Amino acid sequence: MKKNFVKLFYFLIFIISVNSISQNNLPPTIFSEGEGIYCPQTEQNIVTNFNIEDPDSTTLDALYIQISEGYVPGEDQLIYNGSDPDLNISWNVADGKLEISSLTGNDIPIADIITAVYEVVFFSNNPNPSDKSFSFTIGNANYLPSTGHYYVYFEQAGITWIQAEQAAANSNYYGLQGYLVTILSDEENQISAEQTGGAGWIGASDQGIEGNWNWVTGPEGLENGGTGLPFWVGLGLELG
Repeated sequence: MKKNFVKLFYFLIFIISVNSISQNNLPPTIFSEGEGIYCPQTEQNIVTNFNIEDPDSTTLDALYIQISEGYVPGEDQLIYNGSDPDLNISWNVADGKLEISSLTGNDIPIADIITAVYEVVFFSNNPNPSDKSFSFTIGNANYLPSTGHYYVYFEQAGITWIQAEQAAANSNYYGLQGYLVTILSDEENQISAEQTGGAGWIGASDQGIEGNWNWVTGPEGLENGGTGLPFWVGLGLELG
């Protein structure tokens, strides 16, 4: 039987590096490269070239690899085919994310993480899969190549929108200031809403005029003289 070869994913060269607030703990830089024509329902390595450079450390606590665009739960999977006995490999179906960490809880030599990444393959049981994009992050954040943004989910029961907005503004990821997420595309909705650990607040408000919803955080919150970027008009249902 003849198999149809399809373009499944294409890797651009990209560098994940941000400015750190503390000069005593400079952030690592991740470099990845690869492109592939995927034969459906087979396993294929996700990188052809990969490296991590950290100017002030030779170890990391964990690395996360995520199917950040085009992920279909139940069809797509990242699989580690290596044999390092000191590594703990965990696949999160909901997030589409593979975690490489240590079995002992100690930090992992960066050289061992690099070796492990070369042993990670992509598999889809779909005979006609869509294009996929992958991202690599230090720390449990989701990264979306199309926006260049990182998305972090914090769980805190009972937190109000105002408290969440302040907490997000006071947070940082390797020196990048946080803000409640604004969702401007289907890809951004998938990675920040569907591929997260639970429900949470977003950077939207109708405080100015009830029913007129604006994005009021981040760059979008500065638009229209600081009133925010409009995105929806409507009232929710009142229950009870």
